[in-house]
Amino acid sequence: MIIVTLTYKKPLSEVDMLLQEHVLFLDYYYAEKKFLASGRRENRAGGVILVLSDDLEEAKKIMQKDPFYIHDVADYDFMWFEVSKCLNSIAPS
Repeated sequence: MIIVTLTYKKPLSEVDMLLQEHVLFLDYYYAEKKFLASGRRENRAGGVILVLSDDLEEAKKIMQKDPFYIHDVADYDFMWFEVSKCLNSIAPS
């Protein structure tokens, strides 16, 4: 799994203008079963996305399609980790 953290580098007014497009981006990758969870960070400093992939390069390519990335309003950090324990309902098959 890949944990992606976004940190906004532009004013929230610019972030908010792209929010609807960003939600459509999220919806698409949830439908593709690539995202497990996502949400805002404290104080709207950015966000977090949990990507269901063991391939860091795949996660980076997906994020390049995010309107926040395209319009350069956020920086992205990626961290891979190996899931060793999780809820049965989300365990890999």
